[in-house]
Amino acid sequence: MNHWLLAALLLTTPNAWAADNPMWRSGFAWSCAFSSVLRCKRTVDCAAAPEEGVIRLDYRENRLTDFQGTVHPIKRHYVQSVPASPIGSEVKIELDTNEVIWLAAADGARMFSDNWIGAMLSPKAGVIVRELRPLVCKPTK
Repeated sequence: MNHWLLAALLLTTPNAWAADNPMWRSGFAWSCAFSSVLRCKRTVDCAAAPEEGVIRLDYRENRLTDFQGTVHPIKRHYVQSVPASPIGSEVKIELDTNEVIWLAAADGARMFSDNWIGAMLSPKAGVIVRELRPLVCKPTK
């Protein structure tokens, strides 16, 4: 019986390592800046507006602090890779507010940059039905 347990452990360990968030190689704390927001209204009109802000990801504490200073728990996050995709791995983060963040490494090889780029999608209720914020994320030291 012990042999089966050891075999199962050896078979699952590489898979667990491969599933780790690739952002963690550069750190567990990240600062993500945006300089615009795209708002879509019920009337099907969408418009971009200049708006600056920063959100902070703290993987160690499993939380995100939004641009208004409100702390949200991360509901879940995972890595998605599509074979032969030029994007490489994407990280998806889901918050308790149903907001979603998609990020991909700006430099897939991470030779020249630790930055990750992507977007934060925020569903809304009311006249504005969705907001999108383009993000540039950097590890904080």
